[in-house]
Amino acid sequence: MNSLSWLLYFAEISTNISSFAFVMMILSAIVSVSLTLAIMTSNKNDMPDMFVENGPRIRNIASWVFLISTLGLLFPSQNTVYLIIASESASTIVTSESGQKMINDIQNIVSLKLDNIADDLIIKPKPTNN
Repeated sequence: MNSLSWLLYFAEISTNISSFAFVMMILSAIVSVSLTLAIMTSNKNDMPDMFVENGPRIRNIASWVFLISTLGLLFPSQNTVYLIIASESASTIVTSESGQKMINDIQNIVSLKLDNIADDLIIKPKPTNN
């Protein structure tokens, strides 16, 4: 697989990665805050030994998951990846003879994707019931 193939693959999974990172960020924040409050407000003598021993470690793991998940939200959107693909394709066409032969196919694919992106961005009026 070449870099263009990997970019196409990444375009398809980028939305899933961002969604997963968001869910993990929320869950880890809930766990981290809950454990912090439980540790701060509880008397260590009243807590089970397992909680006293493992609570801080679980809280630290949840905090790291939160930080890493936050970085996962920086993944580009699917539309951005397709724009990168268009740029890479244009660069390939300009620099290679085989790219010159594929110019029509690439232009059609990129044009369709850009049209889809534009359609998603345009706010369509709601039909009126008369």
